[in-house]
Amino acid sequence: MNNILFVSENISQRFSLAENERLCILSFNSPGNINVELCGEGAVFEYRSLSLLGTEQKIHVMHKAQNTKSFLFARHILNDNSKAIFNGIVEAGRHCANISSRQLVNSILLSPNAKAISKPELKIYCDEVECSHGNTCGGLDGEALFFLQSRGMDLGAAEKILLHAFAAELAKEHPDEEQREKIAYLINNISI
Repeated sequence: MNNILFVSENISQRFSLAENERLCILSFNSPGNINVELCGEGAVFEYRSLSLLGTEQKIHVMHKAQNTKSFLFARHILNDNSKAIFNGIVEAGRHCANISSRQLVNSILLSPNAKAISKPELKIYCDEVECSHGNTCGGLDGEALFFLQSRGMDLGAAEKILLHAFAAELAKEHPDEEQREKIAYLINNISI
């Protein structure tokens, strides 16, 4: 069974995935507190989130079976005094060999007062797992801005192109085409 959700509101929910079930959540500007248990072999959970101007998210994934996968991917674009908090917790239970879990959080700060707080946590109680987490935070790439401006774009247009490309990466590998189109529409119509 495949469940694909698109969320653009506050979500606080608990999910339990059985053997070979897959849950994909694509979140846009949604604060949330999500708990997911991967209870059956072959269960897969993906969470992709784009936050403009700040949210607070806590995602807790518990691998309770072997051969399960999870992927947490969050992107933030923050301006003025906005603040984004992302807390991703992944637990690999005992006797849960051959699990794969990745967390990646990327934040762009457009103002010196903007704040991004990323708290990835890995709790591993089993050997033979593949778990990773990463976090980046910073401004727009000065060389990319210079390159676009050297091709005749003004600074505002160059910034917009880079921000849209950064945001679009979120849905690039999402498994549902309709959801990818929905997020692409939202990204193309945002003003930052």
